[in-house]
Amino acid sequence: MHQLIRIAGPTEAMRCLGEVEGLDFERTSANRIDEDTWQVSGYATDEALAELQTRGLTTELVAASEQVTEERQVLFAQITRDEDGES
Repeated sequence: MHQLIRIAGPTEAMRCLGEVEGLDFERTSANRIDEDTWQVSGYATDEALAELQTRGLTTELVAASEQVTEERQVLFAQITRDEDGES
C-alpha cells in the first residue's frame, strides 16, 4: 500500500530518488526550497519511506495509505460512471 508523502533534502540526495524501490514520483513536481534543498511529492511504500529516512531525507505524510486507497476508489468509480454515460 502506498502513502502520499512530501520529501525534502539536498540536491545530491534528491537526484538519487529514482533508485528507491517502492517510490513513485514525478520529477516535474520538484520545488526548489533554497540553494541546495529540493522538495517533491510522491507515493511510497513503508519500505521506501524507511529507505528515504535512512538516506537522511526529510519526509512528511500528506495522506495515509487508507486515505489514498479510498480516494482512488472514489476517483475510479467516477471515471466508470463517466465512461458509462452517467452523471
